[in-house]
Amino acid sequence: MGSMTVNAQTHLFGDSTTTYRDLNGRNIAETKQSTDIFGNKISTITDANGMEIRSIKKSTDIFGNKIIEISKNGQTAATIKASKDIFGNEITSTTDASGREMKSVKTSTDIFGNKIFTISENGQTVATVKNSTDIFGNKIKNVTNASGQQLLTVKISKDIFGNAVTTVTGGQDSKLVDSILSLVTDLEH
Repeated sequence: MGSMTVNAQTHLFGDSTTTYRDLNGRNIAETKQSTDIFGNKISTITDANGMEIRSIKKSTDIFGNKIIEISKNGQTAATIKASKDIFGNEITSTTDASGREMKSVKTSTDIFGNKIFTISENGQTVATVKNSTDIFGNKIKNVTNASGQQLLTVKISKDIFGNAVTTVTGGQDSKLVDSILSLVTDLEH
């Protein structure tokens, strides 16, 4: 990208506009940050002709669910929704433009206090990650597939010097092990 100038403005009601221009002063793009009358936060990017390229709307519905709607060229491309079911389980799901669920992660807790993550794609469970602690205080993560077959177990314990020792069992496919370990780490934060 060549050189350009940037002009940022904040308007009377707190909305802001950032305009990007080339060296000849012609608009290249513009970003707008605003809040509608319902308190929804809206970020919009338009091209040099003022046509919407992408828009992100963050809102909360009447049930307290957090919703992020992503539009491309004026049409909804995807929606991310974070909600709780009647049992208090947290569910984060992504739907496509037609409203069909693409991916979801359900976070629940069993009667023993173990945290369970259920990962689904296209409405079908693909994996479950169960975090537990054994009687020695070791953290254990069991990863199973849709049919309940154990794919991987990660055990984090401490040696006599207090150093963390991680043991991974199962998982013959190293790419699968790496991606599951990355997912498990992401789910914890």
